[in-house]
Amino acid sequence: MDLFADYQQENGHEHKGSYEPKVEIRPWYVLLVDDDEQMHQITRLALNGFTFQGRPLDLISAMSGTEAQEKLGENDDIALALIDVVMETEHAGLELVKYIREECNNKMIRLVLRTGQAGQAPEDTVIQEYEIDDYKEKTELTTQKLRTLLYSMLRAYRDLCLIKEQKEGLSRVIQASANVQNTTTLKTYAESVLGQLTSLLKLHSSAFYCIVQPRPEGEECRALTLAATGDYVDFYSECNLDRLPDQVAMRCRLVLNSQQSQDFGDASVLFITDDRGVDNLLYINIEDDLCELDKQLLEIYMHNIGLTFEKLNLLVDLRETSKELVYNLANAVEARSRETGAHVQRVSLISEKLAVLYGLPEQEVDMLKSASPLHDIGKVAIPDSILHKPGKLDAQEWEIMQKHVEYGVEILSRSKRRLIAVAKEIAATHHEKWDGTGYPHQLFGNQIPISGRITALADVFDALGSKRSYKEPWTDDAIMQEIVAQKGKHFDPDLVDLMIEHWGDFIAIRNQLPD
Repeated sequence: MDLFADYQQENGHEHKGSYEPKVEIRPWYVLLVDDDEQMHQITRLALNGFTFQGRPLDLISAMSGTEAQEKLGENDDIALALIDVVMETEHAGLELVKYIREECNNKMIRLVLRTGQAGQAPEDTVIQEYEIDDYKEKTELTTQKLRTLLYSMLRAYRDLCLIKEQKEGLSRVIQASANVQNTTTLKTYAESVLGQLTSLLKLHSSAFYCIVQPRPEGEECRALTLAATGDYVDFYSECNLDRLPDQVAMRCRLVLNSQQSQDFGDASVLFITDDRGVDNLLYINIEDDLCELDKQLLEIYMHNIGLTFEKLNLLVDLRETSKELVYNLANAVEARSRETGAHVQRVSLISEKLAVLYGLPEQEVDMLKSASPLHDIGKVAIPDSILHKPGKLDAQEWEIMQKHVEYGVEILSRSKRRLIAVAKEIAATHHEKWDGTGYPHQLFGNQIPISGRITALADVFDALGSKRSYKEPWTDDAIMQEIVAQKGKHFDPDLVDLMIEHWGDFIAIRNQLPD
C-alpha cells in the first residue's frame, strides 16, 4: 500500500514554477485617544519612522472615548492604545479602559494612560483599580521616552500573541494527535506541530516539510509535502520539485545533492535521512540565522513526523489487508453457495453508496462497506442440498435455511474487533423487515440497526438482478417496481427513496462488476 499515490490523487493539483511567494509586512497598530488635536500631531511627529522588528507603525486617531470604541470595533489587531484620561468627561479614559478589559474582554492590547491633569486621577489609585500597563504624565513623555515606551509595550504585546499562538497550536496538535490514525488528519497534525515550532522559535511563519521518494536513475525527484504553512500552503501535496517556485526548487536540489543542511540568508533548508533511509527536507523562511538549538529542535520534528507518517502508512496497509481477508472469506462463502464473488463486492459498494446518501459519518460508512460482505457467512453451515436446490424450498428446508443467520452470528461472535462486531450486527439483522415480518426476531422500523437496513436493500437489489440456481435475472424496471412495492414493508422508506432518486448510480455500480 503506497500512501504517496493516495495523497497525490486526493490532494494533487498543479502549480506553475513562475509563482513566487510574497512576504507582506504587517504594521503594528497603535490607537491614539485624545481630544487635543495637537497631541495627535506631536505623537505622530515623535514616532515618525519608528519600526519594531522590521514592522512600521500604523497610528489610528480617535478624538473621544466613544470614537475609540468604534475604532476598536473596526480593528481587532490593535497592539497598543495611548489614552488620555480627561476627554468628553473627566473619567472618559478610565471608562474606556473598563470597556476594553471587561466588556470586550480584550486582555491582549496594551493600555497606557496619558494625563495632563495628574491630580484628577492619582497614579497609585489608577494603577491599582484599572488593568493598565503604564501611567504617564504628558509632560514627562519626551520623544525618546515615548519611543522607549513603544518598544516596551510592543515587545509585551508580541510575547502575549506568541503565548496565545502556542496555546492554540498545542490545542491543534493534541486534537490532531487524538485522531492521527485517520489518514486525513496527518496534514493537520504535521502542520500544527510545524506552526507550533515556528512560533516557539520566533521564526517566519512560511515553511514546508516534505519527504523525498527514492527514484530510479534518470527520473525527477518526487516529494510528498506533509506540512506547509504561510506562503507555501498552496504547495501541499506537490509531488514534483519542479512545480515549486524556481529559487525554492533550486535550493532543495542543492541540499539533496549535498545531503547537508544549508542556510541561504532569507531561508534555511534542513536535511536528514531517517532510519528508513528516506530523505527529509524542511524549508523555512527566516529573518535571522538559526542557532544550533533551533536546528536540533527542527530536526527532531522532522524525524518524529516522518516516523508518524511511516506508522500511519503501515496502519493503512493493515486495514487494507483486513478488508482483503474479509472479501476472500466472503467470496469463499458465496462460491460454496454457487453465487459469484462479484455479488459481495457489489453489495459492499451499494451499501457504501446508500450509507453516504443517508448521511452516515465517514468512519461508519467505511466500516459498513468493509463488513457487509460477511452478511451471509452463516451459509457455510447450511447443507449443499438446500443451498443448491433449483426449486422452491419446502417449509422444513426454509426453516433450516433461516438458521444461517444464527450460524453467522455464532461465527462472528468469536472476535472482539469493531469490524467483526458490525459484520455480526449485519448478519443478525439484514433479513429483518421494516414492517416486522422478517426473521429471526421480527424486529420492525428503527429497531433494526441502520447497518442491517442498508445491507438488506443492497442485497436484494443485487440479488434480483443476478442469475441464481432458482431464477433468471430480473430487468431493471422490474427490480425498481419490486423495491417501490416493498417500501415501508420490507425496506426502510427513506432508503428506498434515496435509491430511486439515484437509481442510475446503483445500476452503474452493478454494471461495473458483472458476474
